Amino acid sequence: MKALYILSALSCISVTCSSGDSLNLAFETAENADLTVLGAEGLLNHEGSYALTVNEQCDYILKLSFKEHSSDQMGSGGNNFEGGCAQNSGSTVLEHNRNWLQFPDYVRETTGFDHASLYPRPCGLEPLGRRQPRYDVNFYNVPAYVRALWKCEVFSLPEQCAYSQPDALGRGHFSLPRLNNNADLIPNTPRSFQPYPSFPQALEYEGLMVARQDNIPLTYQDMDNPEFEMGSYDGDITSFRAILPYQYVTGSKTYRHYWGFPVYEYQTLPYLPNLWNVTFTPTTGFIDVYIQGEARLCGEAFNTAKQEQESA
Repeated sequence: MKALYILSALSCISVTCSSGDSLNLAFETAENADLTVLGAEGLLNHEGSYALTVNEQCDYILKLSFKEHSSDQMGSGGNNFEGGCAQNSGSTVLEHNRNWLQFPDYVRETTGFDHASLYPRPCGLEPLGRRQPRYDVNFYNVPAYVRALWKCEVFSLPEQCAYSQPDALGRGHFSLPRLNNNADLIPNTPRSFQPYPSFPQALEYEGLMVARQDNIPLTYQDMDNPEFEMGSYDGDITSFRAILPYQYVTGSKTYRHYWGFPVYEYQTLPYLPNLWNVTFTPTTGFIDVYIQGEARLCGEAFNTAKQEQESA
């Protein structure tokens, strides 16, 4: 594979090798990383929790549950970076509100995912129709102490990584896996997934976002159902991100359920979700995000690991 470095907002690119070797020194001391940069741990404000089951077909079903909290400021946001979301407003709703939840080892051993994050985004993010109040739920297949090293120089509001970075950790945000025999495809993502062409979007501690390019919502009215993106850092696919428009749940008095079936190109990560769905229960206020895929532990091996770790 080759790696693609995105050098400017206009996607001026060059193809070179992964910067992985240059990151090794930093990762040797990664376990000493400051995890507070990832935000509030535990999702306590959101009454957050996880649940993991494995069915008879050896598929895992991982659920993350949470509720809206006043600190999310969702009602103070808006669409299209207007009003209180204007980028020159100085409003706190434009700041990243980071929250995360560590999974036990048996969850990582079964699903490949180490932890999850929750980002309330009252103003949304670029581009176009995604500039609306939303929740982002990310499932990461790298340890939290590694993600805490994904620093970058930032610009704009909400902050995103600048396209010119002074060191390997920053440049790692703009390194993508590419195939020698088909440079238009990113392995382990759906066929049309690419960085946004006019302004590749990389976020500190999240990596570069790759998303479906053949159906980008033009206005916020065009995106009233959940969508998903994937994250990449230093030439690897590192996260699965569910985007939940606030309009999908706000004011709803009926149970809501959305689902999708991702299909990946040149899949080398067998545990990636082949089904994901979102439910909202108005009587409780809980939003549940489910991902389902091929389990790496099942049967007695899973039951034993789960029982031992949850009773410890």
